[in-house]
Amino acid sequence: MLKNKRLEERRKRISKDIDLFVKHSFDVVDRIHNLLEKNEMEQKDLARLLGKNESEISKWMTGTHNFTLKTISKIEAALDGSILMLDDGVKAKKPVIYYFENPEYRLKPQKDSSSVPLSWNASSQSITQPSSNYLN
Repeated sequence: MLKNKRLEERRKRISKDIDLFVKHSFDVVDRIHNLLEKNEMEQKDLARLLGKNESEISKWMTGTHNFTLKTISKIEAALDGSILMLDDGVKAKKPVIYYFENPEYRLKPQKDSSSVPLSWNASSQSITQPSSNYLN
């Protein structure tokens, strides 16, 4: 495919936030289209559910509309699905440990009547069990 040099130069000058805004705008519109299709609906059905004119929904769906979180939430409720799926893949610097009492183990109370929790280390997917003197 032949690329226009001027167009490529201009694209390089676009700030990252504008580039991301355009990408996210089109992602939101694509997701709304997917939900409409899944629900066997059209834009006019969404307009009716939201109490909007069809022309306003059509304008939104061009990919240049700046959706508010409130509007996105209303659309999600109307279409019974998620539009925003946030997962940045950021890993915790330290492992996250969840403490819980596992009903499979019978724990003997300590002198202070507290139980010894098991811990789950999500990063290594391992369970640390209490020492055997706490088990029946």
